[in-house]
Amino acid sequence: MFDTVECPYCDHDNDMSDGLVDLPSDNKFDHECVNCGEEFEIEVEFEPSYSSSKIEYVNCQKCRRETRDPAKKGRTFPWPKQIEETELCISCFLIELEKQYSKEEESHV
Repeated sequence: MFDTVECPYCDHDNDMSDGLVDLPSDNKFDHECVNCGEEFEIEVEFEPSYSSSKIEYVNCQKCRRETRDPAKKGRTFPWPKQIEETELCISCFLIELEKQYSKEEESHV
């Protein structure tokens, strides 16, 4: 069985298939052996996994600067109402966001 841990008292393999449910932030929890009834501490370890992808650059639709991580309409919230473009570099996005908040503040004065 893949998700098992051996009891340090009786060497019984305990099923841990539900071990990740409600896992504490320190990845440790106490477990009672189903064979001998002794309680022992379990520490869950995660193996690193790696993946790769191509770096994709897009041009900001406002300033035409190339950017790797654009703000995108539908993915970035809140998206200022006055922006017609759908992909902006972070600089242009923040400028437009500041404009919207400034207009909203002026309307409340």
